[in-house]
Amino acid sequence: MKKAGLFFMGLTAGAAAAAYVAYRKLDDDKAKKIVDTTKDAANSLKDRALDYAFYAMDSVDDAKQSLQSKTSDATSKIKDAAGKANDNVMNKAQYYYDEGSTQFHKAANNLREKSKDINNKNNDDNEDVVVDPDFLKKDSDK
Repeated sequence: MKKAGLFFMGLTAGAAAAAYVAYRKLDDDKAKKIVDTTKDAANSLKDRALDYAFYAMDSVDDAKQSLQSKTSDATSKIKDAAGKANDNVMNKAQYYYDEGSTQFHKAANNLREKSKDINNKNNDDNEDVVVDPDFLKKDSDK
C-alpha cells in the first residue's frame, strides 16, 4: 500500500515536470493559447460551482417554505380541532347547566307547592308571614 502511494506520487510529480518542460519548449503563441484555454476552463469551473451553490441555496429556501407551509397547515388544523373540542365542551356544559337549572327550578317549584299546601292546611286564612324588624334587632343584640 505504501509503495503504491509512493508510485502514484512519483508518477504525478513526473507528469508535472514533463508538462512544465513541454510548456517551456513551446513558442509564445502556443503557450498563450494553452494558458488562455486553462484560464477559460478554470473560469468555467468557478461558474459551475457558483451555479451549484445557488441551486443549493434555492433548494434550501424551497425546503424552508415547504416546511413553513406544512407547519402553518398543521397549526391551523390543530387550532380548528381545539376550537371544535372547546365548542363541544361548552355545548355539553351549557346542556348540563340548563338541565341542572331546570331540575333545580322544578324542585324549587315543587317545594313551594308543598309548602303552600302545608300552609293552607295549617292556616285556613292564608295570611302572609311578616317578620318584624324589631324582632330581628332583638336577636342580633343577644
